Amino acid sequence: MDKYIVKDLLHFCNVTVKRSTKIEWRTIDYFDLTFVIKGQLHYTINDRIVVLRENDAILLPPGTLRSRPSVDGDVHYVSFNFTAYDEGVLPTKLYYENAITREIRSLASVFSEQHLSAFYHSHEKMTNILNCILFEFIDTVSLGSNDKNVLSVLKYIDENLTERITIGEIGRAVHLSNDYISHCFKRELGRSVMDYVNERRMLLARNMISGGEMSLTDIAEALGYDSYSYFSRVFKRYFGVSPIRYK
Repeated sequence: MDKYIVKDLLHFCNVTVKRSTKIEWRTIDYFDLTFVIKGQLHYTINDRIVVLRENDAILLPPGTLRSRPSVDGDVHYVSFNFTAYDEGVLPTKLYYENAITREIRSLASVFSEQHLSAFYHSHEKMTNILNCILFEFIDTVSLGSNDKNVLSVLKYIDENLTERITIGEIGRAVHLSNDYISHCFKRELGRSVMDYVNERRMLLARNMISGGEMSLTDIAEALGYDSYSYFSRVFKRYFGVSPIRYK
């Protein structure tokens, strides 16, 4: 994938309204990434009716025929219209259920609509934030699971990555049995829950080590490992060197 996806940011909004605005039928000549933080949005995309609920998203490429009726009801949504480099690889589905992570929400909250004209270099800043959002979005949807239970587990892991995580704690949080979680996760993603947790933590650990602001012991503790020696073994299994050698 190219280093950057976004060529130009054409429009951005992060709004909460009591009635969604109407969008007339139009074939768009840009990409449209829109996702709901709270409430609902109703779209017709080509010949398909889509209802976006909390954490749902659409990613529409140029050439898509799109409309949106005005509907009563509080809704908080974020929308980006942008052009992309030819080398940038984006997912090809139009509608994504439960695809918005805590990281995407945080990135989108950095700037409000007013910031686009109120701050120096705001356009460049928002373009880079959108690149980060798109890479996070790609990572999320590339997991390839539409199973709501698995997505709930992934969301819990994502939101608690720096906390102590066990199958039992996940099960209590998402109201599923340990055996059922393990079975569904293995079936959908081809790996165990804890393998996935360790993989996500190791990627984060590598970034934290590269930052150089924390000791290795503190990093291990921050990522929920009770034992530094275990953290070191897991890190070496993933990257082929110990944390000390990597540093």
